[in-house]
Amino acid sequence: MIHLIKKKVINMCTVSYLPGQSGFILTSSRDERITRPAAKLSGPVIIHDHEVTFPKDPQGHGSWIASSKTRTVCLLNGAFTAHHPKPPYKHSRGLVVLHAFNYFTIQNFISAYDFTGLEPFTLLLVEIGELFVLRWDGSKLFATELNASQPQIWSSATLYSPEIIKARQIWFRQWLNAPEDLSLESIRNFHKTAGAGDPENAVLMQRGDQYATVSLTSVVRSENRMEMTYEDLIHSKLTHQKLSHAYVSN
Repeated sequence: MIHLIKKKVINMCTVSYLPGQSGFILTSSRDERITRPAAKLSGPVIIHDHEVTFPKDPQGHGSWIASSKTRTVCLLNGAFTAHHPKPPYKHSRGLVVLHAFNYFTIQNFISAYDFTGLEPFTLLLVEIGELFVLRWDGSKLFATELNASQPQIWSSATLYSPEIIKARQIWFRQWLNAPEDLSLESIRNFHKTAGAGDPENAVLMQRGDQYATVSLTSVVRSENRMEMTYEDLIHSKLTHQKLSHAYVSN
């Protein structure tokens, strides 16, 4: 049975990707209604033999970012441009993030998953040496494999104009060229300070008393561990989850 969702849900993100010698750091700033119920970092959940951890959205029951020891999936709302929602939709886009772990490979997910009936979104799928960007515009899927050895930044098309998205890319390049270590601490500081002085469009954004960057989540992936750091910026809570047993990368 298909469960239809009529309520409009706003969820925007800014996501950065930093490659390393044996892994990567992926960091997501979640821009949301301040009144939306706070997410909480889950313990590991088994999804099709994947041990997955994620901040669970109590409203949509999915997430915007989730990671196993081998795969990381991150969602941004909107595809290429801002769109007008046309509910009802098949289910929350946040569930797609978790559904991606039901497939043995990223390529299996891209070719076999049924995207019809879903609101437009952008999905990032990362494994060691692989970085895919999927954009679903409501009728067609666009899949692109990027160079996993190059840094990247994305901003949701539903909230930020092309000019602001381009400005954020410039801030990111300037930060990359600064004489500073590309560490977890430094990229999280970038997400908290880039664009300061323009609160409506800064990476740590605030738009009146309705929308703000409500959380900051980072996934650190290396050869033998995955660690997720989730910071609730509204309630000043910082939590961690580690999956650090030895394993073999695909």
